[in-house]
Amino acid sequence: MSPPPIGQVNALDLPPPNACPAGAPPSGGSAEENAQWWSGLSQQEQSNYLATYGSQVGALDGVPAEVRHEANLEVLRRDAASGHDQGNAQALLERVEGSQDLPPGERIYLLGYTPPGADGAPDALVIAAIGNPDTADHTAIFVPGTTTNLGSMNGSLDRMDDLRAASTAVPGAGDVSTIVWLGYDAPDNIPAAALVGYAEDAAPDLRSFTEGLRSSHLGPESHVTVIGHSYGSTVVGTADALGGQGTDDGLEADDIIALGSPGMGIESPDRRGWFDSAYVDDVSDMHIGADHFWAGAASDDIVSYTEIHGNSPVDWSFGGQRITTDGADGHSEYWDTGTEALRNQAYIVTGNYDQVATVGRRFG
Repeated sequence: MSPPPIGQVNALDLPPPNACPAGAPPSGGSAEENAQWWSGLSQQEQSNYLATYGSQVGALDGVPAEVRHEANLEVLRRDAASGHDQGNAQALLERVEGSQDLPPGERIYLLGYTPPGADGAPDALVIAAIGNPDTADHTAIFVPGTTTNLGSMNGSLDRMDDLRAASTAVPGAGDVSTIVWLGYDAPDNIPAAALVGYAEDAAPDLRSFTEGLRSSHLGPESHVTVIGHSYGSTVVGTADALGGQGTDDGLEADDIIALGSPGMGIESPDRRGWFDSAYVDDVSDMHIGADHFWAGAASDDIVSYTEIHGNSPVDWSFGGQRITTDGADGHSEYWDTGTEALRNQAYIVTGNYDQVATVGRRFG
């Protein structure tokens, strides 16, 4: 049975739908295959698929950001009207719709939206970009951590808006898109955050999303940075490290930043040595090169000392670079305006590595 139609998608330059497609959109394919499928459709076929299978099209990595946005916006509108968490859905809807009158680089594109279940089980899955990643020169993907859900989405967007503003202020930066990737069901509490299974479940979807950004991007390839905060860094590390030995199955990223990390998660079994643990012990267990791995932790960030999911990425033995985070206190101020933490992220996001301020690594 076909899903309920989303109606005509007016914001795209497509003809009105005139038929129900013969089959559903592809499922289980790669982001590149999804991109090829979409680009191979006529405009009329694209319109018909959007009208009939909008929610499925909106979930396909590799499909253009503008298309995904319009499809997912209809799903969010329905959820705000009759879903299980109407208040928080409405707050996000107002934020997204209100941004459409802003300059293009400040508009929000809803790249993914799966409504929450009853009583928030499971949580909503939300992917939202500030600025169009398909045309950006630089793209930053932020993966938040424990207790993040639909109700805190606007706070995550605030962080990424501050990072976007700091990045675009870097001379010669070009166009910057910052993305909140809550494409996984984050742990709801501290005991749940002790489990690595959330990161294992999220890893394939995060990898697919980064591959989709490459496939849908227009013009020269964008410089992509993936940022993980708290448990989000465990997701990022696991997503990059779980690819097999000698493969390119890590994240499609030029740089990775870990902030306030409890450990970078687990690596692929075929990458483990005889005396190696299951965890990411150092940057060599990941696909990203050491010169493009960055980590930061405030001196009073308790989470960064726990090492519950492996060696701390700011430990002396991990490798890569430790950035200064002056001005940021505790576990959650890494995006506060005026901090070295935010400034250094902006330099990394825009590829201005020579301006990044680093500091010596610590023990533990």
